[in-house]
Amino acid sequence: MLVCGLDFGTSNTAVALPSGEVLKLDVTAPSPRLFRSVLFFPEDSKETLAGHAAIERYQEDNAGRFIQSMKTWLPATTFTRTQLRGRTLSLEELIAVFLRRVRSLASDSAGADVASVVLGRPARFSADPKVDAFAEERLRKAAELAGFSGIRFVIEPIAAALTYEATLEKDEAVLVADFGAGTTDLTVMHLGPSRRGRADRRDDVVASSGVYVGGDRFDSAIMKSALLPYFGQGSTYAVSMGSQRMPMPTYISSRLLSWNEMSLIREKTTRELIDTMLKSSDRLPAIQALEDLVMENLGFRLYRAIEQAKVELSTKKTARIDFEEARISIHETITVEAFEAASAHLIDELEACTDELMERLPKGLHIDSVFLTGGSSQVPAVQRLFAKKFGKGKLRTADAFTSVVEGLGRAAASSFSE
Repeated sequence: MLVCGLDFGTSNTAVALPSGEVLKLDVTAPSPRLFRSVLFFPEDSKETLAGHAAIERYQEDNAGRFIQSMKTWLPATTFTRTQLRGRTLSLEELIAVFLRRVRSLASDSAGADVASVVLGRPARFSADPKVDAFAEERLRKAAELAGFSGIRFVIEPIAAALTYEATLEKDEAVLVADFGAGTTDLTVMHLGPSRRGRADRRDDVVASSGVYVGGDRFDSAIMKSALLPYFGQGSTYAVSMGSQRMPMPTYISSRLLSWNEMSLIREKTTRELIDTMLKSSDRLPAIQALEDLVMENLGFRLYRAIEQAKVELSTKKTARIDFEEARISIHETITVEAFEAASAHLIDELEACTDELMERLPKGLHIDSVFLTGGSSQVPAVQRLFAKKFGKGKLRTADAFTSVVEGLGRAAASSFSE
C-alpha cells in the first residue's frame, strides 16, 4: 500500500508520490497529470463520469447534472445535501464520489493501492475558526468515505514551499504566494537544507494570510467588462403594453459572474421575468442569448473560452473570444490593457493583503525570495506587483499547476516515515 499527496483543487486535482513525481491519472486528457474536479450524472443512464470524461460527455449532451467547484462549498454551512437521481447525498458523500475515482486512478497509475494520503487544504477555508475547522472536517470525512486512511493535512502554500525548498542549497526566508481558483494564500516561511525533511513544518511558518482573489475572479472580470452586454446588460423591457420601461435587473447580470450561481437564474420568478423580457426587450437577441446560456447549460463552455483568453493574455497583447452556441454569437477581442483595467481591483486587494502580512513580520526579517505558484501567478499584473515590492530578481516559479501536489507528496514521505 502507498501513501501519496493529494491536491483536491477547485478546478483540478492531482496526486504525487513521496518522491514528488506527479502521477498520470488520465492519459486521454489534454493534461494527464491534472484531473478536472468535475462530475457529470447523465440524465439517460446510471453511470457517473468524472474528470475529462465528464467534460467530454457534457459537451456532447448536457442533459443531466454537471457539478464542479465542489471544494468551494466545504465552508458553506447552508449547503448540506443535494438531490441526485432520487437520492439525497451530503456534500461529503458527493465529494467522496469524486475522490473515490481519483483514488482508483492513482492506484492504477502507481501500480499499488493508494491507502494513506496527505491532503492539501487552504491556509484558511474561512476567517471564522469554527467554520474553518468545520470545512476541514468535511473534507476529512469525504476522504474517509472514499476509502483513504491515515489522513493528514498540510496547508497548500506550505506544500508549495516544500517543492521550492527541494531546489535550495542554503536557508532562506521565503514568501510563498499560492494562487488557486478561488483564493490566494500568502505564507512567509523559513526554508532550506537545515529544515528539510522535518515531519512537522508549522514552526517554520512566520506568518500567513489569504485573500479571495483567484482565477475565477479574473475570469469574472473579463465577463463583467466585456461580455455582459451580449446577455442583456443595459437593455430595457416593459411589464405590459404602454407601461414604463425598466432596465434589466442587475441581479441577473451578477449571477452570470459566477459559474456556481448561474443556475439560480432558473428560479421561477427570474424565469418568468426572462419570459417578459423576451416579449418586450429593446435588445431581443441579447435576451435570447441569456435564455439559451442558462437553460441549455452553456455557462461551462463559455467560461472555458474566457479562461483560455485569460491564459493567452499572460503572453500576448490581445486575445479573442469566439463563442457560437445556440442563439449566442460572441466575437470579442480583449486587450491586455482592458483586462488589466477590469482586474485592477483584484490587484489592489492582493497588494493590501501582502502589505498587511509584511507588517506582521518580526522586525528585521529579510525576504530572500518570493515563490509564485498557481495559474493566476502567471498574470503579468501579478508578477509586476511582486517585482515592484520585492525586486524582479527575487521572483521564483515552478510548474504553476503541480508545485502544490509535488510538495504534498514530499510531505507524505516524512509524515508517514515513522
